[in-house]
Amino acid sequence: MVIDVQNYITLPEYSGVWTASGGDSYYYSRAAGTVLPNIVRLAAAFRKMGCLVVYTRIASLNENLADVPGLSRKVLAEETRDVHGRPYHLLHDEQASQIDEWVAPQPADIVILKTASGAFCSADTDGILRNNGVARLVFAGGLTDACVASSVREGFDRGYLCTVAEDACLAPSAEDHEAALRSLRKYYAWVTGTAEILAVLEEQR
Repeated sequence: MVIDVQNYITLPEYSGVWTASGGDSYYYSRAAGTVLPNIVRLAAAFRKMGCLVVYTRIASLNENLADVPGLSRKVLAEETRDVHGRPYHLLHDEQASQIDEWVAPQPADIVILKTASGAFCSADTDGILRNNGVARLVFAGGLTDACVASSVREGFDRGYLCTVAEDACLAPSAEDHEAALRSLRKYYAWVTGTAEILAVLEEQR
């Protein structure tokens, strides 16, 4: 599951919104140098194995963002703007909400639009996965301490065996990333690296 790898969290054009104060160099260098390449590697490997690759994106179908309460509150409190000062919203058809082209879904992949941080509570993700015979999930994407963590917890509580590819996940700071992983590792998932996951897949071929 590739969680919310959308333009608004990966492109420096939207710098400052999802990064810690002064953390842009960490955030965007990690995204481009580590996280996005590892997501591409993992997705390609799972496709080769004939496994389902699922993407989620958080976006609103309502012009007033009413179907995404968290986004509504943020916009009402402080309108989100890009580095050029232009306002943007996570409407389903806006550029900011689209999946980053670097990790673009392929025709056989599934893209789920959700309206909450977790992948399950605001979409029929559980039904889609079970209908496809999925029992184990590998999570990647962003943000580690927000939508990824929420999705892992929701998946775990629904009986899925969960794995988190730690070097294919992105958070505003190294501290936020590690704190989220400590909690997930303790209770909810096997937390490991892309190389280890690819090695397991290779053993199963």
